[in-house]
Amino acid sequence: MEDRSRLLGPLTAAAEKLGLPGIVPVMLSEGTNLIVHLAPHGVVARMAWAQSEADPEQARLIVRRELETARHLHVRGVPVLPPADAAVPAGAGPHEAGGVWLSLWAYLPPQQRSRPTPEQAVSLLRALTRGMRDFGGELPALGVWERVCRSAERLRGQTDPRIRQLVGRFAAADERMRETPGALAPCHGDAHAGNLLPAPDGWVWTDFEDVSLMPAYWDYASYVANLALFGGFEEPTLQYMLHLPDVAADRDAFGFALTARILMATVGNLDDALAGRGDLTFARRQLALAVEAVEAWERLADKMEGR
Repeated sequence: MEDRSRLLGPLTAAAEKLGLPGIVPVMLSEGTNLIVHLAPHGVVARMAWAQSEADPEQARLIVRRELETARHLHVRGVPVLPPADAAVPAGAGPHEAGGVWLSLWAYLPPQQRSRPTPEQAVSLLRALTRGMRDFGGELPALGVWERVCRSAERLRGQTDPRIRQLVGRFAAADERMRETPGALAPCHGDAHAGNLLPAPDGWVWTDFEDVSLMPAYWDYASYVANLALFGGFEEPTLQYMLHLPDVAADRDAFGFALTARILMATVGNLDDALAGRGDLTFARRQLALAVEAVEAWERLADKMEGR
């Protein structure tokens, strides 16, 4: 992996111009976004280097959309990591440093918390869903899904029968995904537990780069997809969701979101891993389980509906 520390110099210089002097940058995470604490200030920079290299204008739009979404949710009392507008004289962004678009966010010192209970997870998801419902900003229809459609196209040339079966299942889900575009609603897009940060008084949502118009229950499914894939359908949070009155009344919609999310994660991670951009061992574990999990859900759904 290329060393992204070269971006710290331009970042520090840009931060000085934005009104944050005397910075000692501390890298917190180095993935497709570089996350840097601008110590000693209570501000974190999120540098969208991968998207900026691929398409700078699209990177700027995504960064702006992330900030707009987080601000919208924050003023509605949804627990989110807030943009650092109050701490930065020039605002939270979008800003540019060394050819990379970035945003600025509040810094949360590291904390230890137990994973959210099923009740806590659903409460967080309900707050997120309510807050997103009236978001008026422009969002891409099936945005997070469309990106993985390109991954599925690249995987079509694979000869492994498991991959061919996976791509076939994904294609069937894609057909259904496009049947009722009017039913899509604003969603976080990638609301798994890894996008919750521990805060002094609970958990906060972060990472809004995949906000999209998606089917019902998409964010719920995003939270439990890998938990169900690796832990089975008896996984406690999934079981708690299945007994919610609204989910119980529309298990077909929830089940579609869940299986589509499992397929999407598996296709995307496998494509990245085969291209040298991800964890191949993890992607192969997902591949070994994904199609079987989708089929197992279909059997379970039939049983629950008495079919």
